[in-house]
Amino acid sequence: MSQEILFVHDLQESPVTRKNYLEMLGFQVTLVRNTEECLKALAQRKPALILMDVLLEGQNGFQACRAIRERVNAAEVPIILCSHIYRSRIYRDEASAAGAQRYLLLPVKHEDLGAAVTELASGPARTR
Repeated sequence: MSQEILFVHDLQESPVTRKNYLEMLGFQVTLVRNTEECLKALAQRKPALILMDVLLEGQNGFQACRAIRERVNAAEVPIILCSHIYRSRIYRDEASAAGAQRYLLLPVKHEDLGAAVTELASGPARTR
């Protein structure tokens, strides 16, 4: 059975390229549009990882990350935040403070995305 990635994507860019690449690596990718949909999914199951864009409908990715961390800790579900426009060090620090394990700048090379997702989804805390 493949590991599930919950992908909370922004409305400005199609998630298809990243989704297809991660599925090619063997992950099951479930797309959701905002924090509310993400939290509903988390109430039903624990994915191996959450991949989340910073620009979201409603709450931004930093706020969403904090809301998720109120419900599940990093050992249970790691989070990778991604952004095209929030590029400075202050945003990396904000992502870390919000509870994300990684902050990737977009566009990201597929190999780098795959390496981060694979490492976090199958790290020691994720071993079953």
